[in-house]
Amino acid sequence: MDKNFVYIDDYDLLGSNFYWRKGVEIGISKEDLVSVDLHDERVLVHKDIVQALKSADRELQNKEYRLYITEGYRSKDLYTLVNNKMKEKIGEVDTNRILNIIDMPHSTGKSVDVASWKDGKKIILHDKKDGINGYFVDFYKQSNRSYQELQEILIGIMQNNGFRLGKKREYFHFNYDPTSPKNY
Repeated sequence: MDKNFVYIDDYDLLGSNFYWRKGVEIGISKEDLVSVDLHDERVLVHKDIVQALKSADRELQNKEYRLYITEGYRSKDLYTLVNNKMKEKIGEVDTNRILNIIDMPHSTGKSVDVASWKDGKKIILHDKKDGINGYFVDFYKQSNRSYQELQEILIGIMQNNGFRLGKKREYFHFNYDPTSPKNY
């Protein structure tokens, strides 16, 4: 592995690789993951974002949560695998809504998908019955203030620590880019 990438658990950060844990839901087997060089649930990130992630985690701890990283580095081969499997499962339109196969931001190791963690479990900040629509910023602004407020807390803390919302504007996806203006 590239020496610029590190495992988050080596820095007392919480997380697990989404596709290792949930890939089977879109038809990805452990064998498929190993074929694209993903061998376990540990999350890799670029070493340059570790301190920003630790700072965001400390800020969340002040609110009685922890930062939970569900995705960091994703190889281009993993992107391709995920893209193909998601298209089979949910179709091209919805896949394109949530997967940035063109820029592949996770391939830099400086993009993360995150959640809040409390009492030993990941806090879900959207209602599964809302499907993919619930993934996007401000979806709950008029309908569910508790999801909206929890998403805003997470977004604010990530933005305070140099992360910006990705192009797709999912409430959980952030690219490390401290020189760009906040985008929420």
